[in-house]
Amino acid sequence: MTTQNVIKKPVTPIKTTRHGIVTALIAFFIWGTFPLYFKQLSDYNATEIIGHRIVWTFTCLLIVLVVTKRWQWIDTLKKNPRWIAYTFISGIIIAINWLTYVWAVNHDQILEASLGYFIGPLVGVGLSMILFKERLRTLQWVAIGFALLSVVIQVVIIGSLPWISLILAFSFSTYGTIQRQTPLTAVDAMFVETAMLLPIFLAWFWQSDVASSDISFWFTPSIWLLMLAGPITLIPLLMFNKSTKLVAYSLLSFMNYLTPTFIFFLAVFYYNEPFDLHRLAVFGLIWLGLLLFSIDLWRHRPSKQLKAARLREEALSSK
Repeated sequence: MTTQNVIKKPVTPIKTTRHGIVTALIAFFIWGTFPLYFKQLSDYNATEIIGHRIVWTFTCLLIVLVVTKRWQWIDTLKKNPRWIAYTFISGIIIAINWLTYVWAVNHDQILEASLGYFIGPLVGVGLSMILFKERLRTLQWVAIGFALLSVVIQVVIIGSLPWISLILAFSFSTYGTIQRQTPLTAVDAMFVETAMLLPIFLAWFWQSDVASSDISFWFTPSIWLLMLAGPITLIPLLMFNKSTKLVAYSLLSFMNYLTPTFIFFLAVFYYNEPFDLHRLAVFGLIWLGLLLFSIDLWRHRPSKQLKAARLREEALSSK
């Protein structure tokens, strides 16, 4: 039996470049400053804002697809028709995530939103265990335990279930779980998602009594601020997708915490949301869990596993 049959070689890790780090930083920074933008839209209904986000994200993506002649997703869906339904479901899930986030920002619950995105990675690990039967390592179990304990503390001491945080964490993690399996790229998947959601929100505009229900509103200067929701959604997504090819997975996973960190600082130091000792205890447990989670990621980074595999292969070859 050859060495190749004995050892399953891991995927060659991505080499981190300075350009990749800068690209990722800009993407995470844009996502982290979303509250500054959505606060400017506080006069509008949260569903109305998400409707515009769907409309203008779809418009921007359509332009990108037409310019780049990117239509291979059609053949992909023809070969995998069940993913039409799955993509629609993922679109509903991300719309719920967006709606909850915008509602939280415009109701002075930015700190809760930040907590949700801090919890997200740990929820994702838990979902992987349940859905994909992945075995959790000891530090991952401990990290999830701290996340659960933080929720219990909020319920017992603060007296409320952090429903905003939980909806954001579970919706985003579930969306990410679907994206792990889809044959579509992130850009193509979002185009199909927004295309299928578009008629729903246009019907909502028509039936609802909001500013956007009046066709003349779409031709006023006020529409420009809402139109920004399209490029603001698309630009960081494209930059993040690019960075995944230029930054090692372990480092990029750690950098994911930058977005909720930016949101946290905005909530506490710019919008002056209350941050007492009880909330410090909640966030402290999450941060401790994420620290352990990051240590576990670093210990099992692809480059280290690849090096270990090469050493085993050399040892077997020398026998």
